[in-house]
Amino acid sequence: MSLSVIKAGFQDIVQDLGRVGYTHLGISPTGAADSMSLRMGNLLLGNDLNNAGLEITLFGGTYHFNKNTNAALCGSLFPSTIDGIKIKFFKTFKITKGQILYIGPTSDGARCYLTVENGFEVPTVLDSQSTHLMAKTGGFSGRALIKNDELNFSDSLLPEIPKKINIKLDDNRSVLRVTKGLQFKLFKSSSRDMFFRELFTVSHSSNRMGLRINGPKIIQKVSEDIITEGLPLGAIQVPISGDPIISFVDHQTTGGYPKIANVIAADLHKVGQLKPGDKFMFKLVSLDEAEKLYFEQESLF
Repeated sequence: MSLSVIKAGFQDIVQDLGRVGYTHLGISPTGAADSMSLRMGNLLLGNDLNNAGLEITLFGGTYHFNKNTNAALCGSLFPSTIDGIKIKFFKTFKITKGQILYIGPTSDGARCYLTVENGFEVPTVLDSQSTHLMAKTGGFSGRALIKNDELNFSDSLLPEIPKKINIKLDDNRSVLRVTKGLQFKLFKSSSRDMFFRELFTVSHSSNRMGLRINGPKIIQKVSEDIITEGLPLGAIQVPISGDPIISFVDHQTTGGYPKIANVIAADLHKVGQLKPGDKFMFKLVSLDEAEKLYFEQESLF
């Protein structure tokens, strides 16, 4: 085996860029909560951008390496060491057989990503190696890693590889940009105004399926659900309680709550870095601007 878990983090799960193309069958996309950071980790190592990495949430663990490899840590800063020596994020590092990697608690956002040269080796399920926790499929036995688990990766000869990349992402999580949702007009004008004027706070009951947020109550003109329809990634549903829910990577594929807005594709990586207690505001942008921002972001890769 290649990597042994001495002590697991809060939630260590194998993710690639997601299980695309199956939502019409009721299968959510899953994938990295912050796909930009996973891609950057793979880019640093010369990997395919879709290679599977290890998504670490809130605090990491301790991992023993049984093979030589090149690796990288990207995403929010989690103070980390190899055999007690600090390592930097967004730079490649060599780790040799017998060394121990320690990843501590976050000092910023919610998640970081450990990538290794050639990626982790787990079975492919429906064209993806991503873990779907609710369905208990994909990744490493469909679950988060626990003590004594052993995860494989390919052999590496530790060749010279790029040491840095010139990509600067917008990581300001104080504002999430959105477009109007399909049921935007079902909400009272006073609620629509508050939605874009007031602060919201991420609830502790949030997870990869959806982020529940607290703030001003967002009220419909008439309090009733809509006919169940397809639910896209980033849709912001508002149940009768008035507390919005941002659908996220493990989201259900249909829903009956009206949608006031949708987080734009270029800001979805920010949602993946929001943690309980974080505060932010919503900003309305046009579809044309959302598309422009997406293509600008994709051009970086």
